[in-house]
Amino acid sequence: MISTTLSLDPGRTTGYALGILDESTLKINYHQGELDHLNLYGFLEDTNPNSIVCESFEFRQGKQTGVDLYPCELIGVAKLYASMNPVELYMQTAAQGKGYYDNDKLKEMGLYKRGLQHGRDACRHLLQWFTFGAGFKYIEDGKSDIKLVEGW
Repeated sequence: MISTTLSLDPGRTTGYALGILDESTLKINYHQGELDHLNLYGFLEDTNPNSIVCESFEFRQGKQTGVDLYPCELIGVAKLYASMNPVELYMQTAAQGKGYYDNDKLKEMGLYKRGLQHGRDACRHLLQWFTFGAGFKYIEDGKSDIKLVEGW
């Protein structure tokens, strides 16, 4: 069974990670970029994932001034795409994504790329979903090899 999952860390600079699970190998690539609404929707169409994992937006009263709601708009684009296509959308908090897969863990796994903070965050969400979330159902024996690959 081949499963394609796209993970998003939405923001002015959006991180994105693509995970393709083929048999017992999870192939991951991630990057980041400045995506507007149309670019994100087109990217979702081009990627055509089975599942989308997206970091949720959390407003913390009193801790932020000048709150940027652009991430909420991109989350809306992901929700629109998922509602119009046979795609499962999963929301995760920032804490869920960063809980287990810290930078040291990514380095240990050979998945750490320098200069891509938002891309790494998207990668963490992807790994979290496959390891501890609903993505676990796609891994037949409970384990898979994980490889960082280049190119989409």
